Amino acid sequence: MPPRMRVGPGMAIALGAVLVGLHARPAAAQRPNVEFTVTGTSTIRGWTCSVSGVAAVTPGAGSSVPAPGFATGVQAVTMTVPVKAFKCPNDEMTQHLFEAMKADKFSEIVYRLEKYEVSARQTQTTGTLTMTGVTQPISLPITLTASAQGVQIEGNTRLDMTKFGVEPPVVMLGLLKVGPQIRIEFKGIVAR
Repeated sequence: MPPRMRVGPGMAIALGAVLVGLHARPAAAQRPNVEFTVTGTSTIRGWTCSVSGVAAVTPGAGSSVPAPGFATGVQAVTMTVPVKAFKCPNDEMTQHLFEAMKADKFSEIVYRLEKYEVSARQTQTTGTLTMTGVTQPISLPITLTASAQGVQIEGNTRLDMTKFGVEPPVVMLGLLKVGPQIRIEFKGIVAR
């Protein structure tokens, strides 16, 4: 009979940490699957910046409310946007966005689902949005459509960036002031 290997508590904890680390890759290591567009206004003109992000969905275990494309419902959703991946019409605008978002200190914008209600294809989600280290509750209407590739998600919302600690940029000696209201639109495919 071969000798048995004894695993102590320290080894079990280390093994568990490795397995969790392999399973829960950071968003930067995951393939982007959602396109985000952020639009706003200024005293001179409107503006649009875009970024690719990651939406990770954990399907429900049967006790969740079914949602289009998710017969067993949804247990968890996390959408992550890497701040330094934003692209604006020009480099100067992109740099102003990075400064306003404190990109060197806060590298990601994260939405986490807390609950949802389904009405036909429209799903009203409630969760938290964390931007520049500030977390606020947010309601977000999402349209879900089952497809051969997975489930298409699409949604949009408006928000006041100052509620998340973002100071709207002011440039050109105050001649150009960015408005605090922005619109976020997103569309992508998530796995079932």
